[in-house]
Amino acid sequence: TWTVPPTILKEDVVPAMKRNRNYLANKNITIYDSAGKVVDPSAWNENKPGNYRYIQSPGFNNSLGLMKILFPNNHSVYLHDTNHRNYFGRNNRSLSSGCVRVENPLELAEHILDNSERYSKEKIDTIIASKKTTSAKITKKYSLYQWYWTAWSEKNQLIFRADIYNLDSDLYAKLRN
Repeated sequence: TWTVPPTILKEDVVPAMKRNRNYLANKNITIYDSAGKVVDPSAWNENKPGNYRYIQSPGFNNSLGLMKILFPNNHSVYLHDTNHRNYFGRNNRSLSSGCVRVENPLELAEHILDNSERYSKEKIDTIIASKKTTSAKITKKYSLYQWYWTAWSEKNQLIFRADIYNLDSDLYAKLRN
């Protein structure tokens, strides 16, 4: 499953819901009130969207694809599959709201689960086919480094990209001091 985060709710889901009350049903997203009861989209209060939880069912059309991989961080960021495989063919792939799409998530899962008896490729395929949310503990410790570069050198050329997270100005200020 995937719980829609507040930023995506505000910027994407609420405007889409105001245009089309079937938006959530089309995306397999269910609305829950504070007591955990399902809310019919026609009864949804568009003036208080933050009073609800929005949960997308697991499966091939889930925004996170077939799996997500949690790792310790202070920003609620995780690695995940995608339901938009075509994004990997684009030059500009800064299309996410902050999490990191993984091009070959099944291969990554096989590698990091690192227990061929308990999590063989066949077992992982069976879990995915069940369309049920399943948690698996990663027993080995891995270091995960995320780099954010807006400029680099490649084959004697300087390459620039847009500063989508607006971090360059802080870096420039620190370099000037």
